[in-house]
Amino acid sequence: MNLKDLLDESCIDMNLPLKSKAEVFDTMIHHLYEAGIIQNENQFRQAVEYRETLSETGLEDGVAIPHGVDECVNRAAISYIRLKEPIEWESMDGKPIQHIFLMAIPANGDKTHIKMLSELAMMLIRKEAREALNEIQSPQQLYEIL
Repeated sequence: MNLKDLLDESCIDMNLPLKSKAEVFDTMIHHLYEAGIIQNENQFRQAVEYRETLSETGLEDGVAIPHGVDECVNRAAISYIRLKEPIEWESMDGKPIQHIFLMAIPANGDKTHIKMLSELAMMLIRKEAREALNEIQSPQQLYEIL
């Protein structure tokens, strides 16, 4: 699985002045909808919010990987946002979040989400990869990190 293939350029935004998790989800889910990745914004939002109740999706060093599994997802994909300023988010290290990778996973019973999450987590485990997220200026630079 190649993470670059899952990240549509229209689903990448940088330096957004969003102030809450709700605003982040609104923006990212709308990107996925506009790209034709999900069929229903409200339905997918419910799947993402349900997943948030199960455990924290914030990792360390300002990175979060929320995700939703639902029938309204047409194909597996990732949306990415770098916020202008970090926001409060439940995270493993208790620090605010600035980089969000939202995964959209079809509810077809396979293990796509495990593969996606594993590959993304393996990439983000490298401190230099997390630090590089602060410097990128284009989708192409994000693809290089992935």
